[in-house]
Amino acid sequence: MKFPRVKNILFSQNPPADFDSSPYAEIIKNYNIRIDFYKFFQMHGIPYEEFSKNKISFLDYNAIIMTNKNAIDHFFRIVEEMKIKMPVLSTKYFCSNAVTANYLQKYTKCKKRKVFFPQDGDPEKLVTEILRHADDKFLLPSAIDTSLNLLTKLLDKQKINYDKAEVFKISFADVSKAIDIYAYDMVVFFSPYGIQTLMNSYPEFKQGKMIIGALGSRVIAAAQDAGLNVQIKAPTEKHPSIFSAIDHYLFHANGRKRYNK
Repeated sequence: MKFPRVKNILFSQNPPADFDSSPYAEIIKNYNIRIDFYKFFQMHGIPYEEFSKNKISFLDYNAIIMTNKNAIDHFFRIVEEMKIKMPVLSTKYFCSNAVTANYLQKYTKCKKRKVFFPQDGDPEKLVTEILRHADDKFLLPSAIDTSLNLLTKLLDKQKINYDKAEVFKISFADVSKAIDIYAYDMVVFFSPYGIQTLMNSYPEFKQGKMIIGALGSRVIAAAQDAGLNVQIKAPTEKHPSIFSAIDHYLFHANGRKRYNK
């Protein structure tokens, strides 16, 4: 694998509030690299009045599939607006990964044995676990557009009976009007919707020598489906975080200190 030198990186999300103590600051310090941030899309909750027209009752379901933090936030927002409580003892939660499962604790104190997730975030393993509970009634809180959701494709392929509850929507930015994507040596993505935004903004996009980084199996799959060559991937056994994977690349490309956290 070749490691072209990197002078600047674009992260397709907002900057962290505590930038100076973040891994981003470490990258700048260790490799003398310019870092920019630009949020490629925004999440918006579906108003309860609009959601209620679907006549979906959360209490009709005993198995909830959670794909990300946004789904959790907006699901429980509507739970509160419905003035109901999800049964702690009987409700099961099937989460896309450990991060999502841990975030779930912000809203519910359900028993750990009622929360299922693949340690490596592999959606196929999650679907395998769901198949073991095929008699349950499944609900998938999601965005209006789930065309890039690898999990829904797997659920449909296995003919799992589930209903979707559209609890948030996504608005895509026109990146081409805000920044010059080709000015960056490396672009890092954190969501399949970031990939969709890129392709919407640049219909004739050519990757060329640009280094693409992706966090999560769904993001990697979306990038590859779009014809992108993903050189930096996480999590993996060797690189559990995207910063470790980026550091590995930059160490070989730029030959400076390593990020050790």
